[in-house]
Amino acid sequence: MPNGEEESSSLTGAERGKLRSLAQTIDPKVFVGKAGVGPGIAKLLEQAFRNADLVKVRFSATREEMDAQARELARLTGSEVIGSVGRNATFFRPGGAG
Repeated sequence: MPNGEEESSSLTGAERGKLRSLAQTIDPKVFVGKAGVGPGIAKLLEQAFRNADLVKVRFSATREEMDAQARELARLTGSEVIGSVGRNATFFRPGGAG
């Protein structure tokens, strides 16, 4: 996923790589349907961050729409998109901060 927010990233390339590696073993915890991203989806991701720093989100949108929705969801939750594969994007927020 192109990351236009790279300049605001607090993670090094090595850290992002490690997180992407860890993300391969987790299942999606939040599902974004046709309605897209809104306060309700952001709240679900916030709840998921209470249990883990790394959360995978599954999108039903096209790839272009998914990229935009993932950026918006990261903005709404104060998290970072650390990578995406297919229709899944992985979000990171350390220690439930934000």
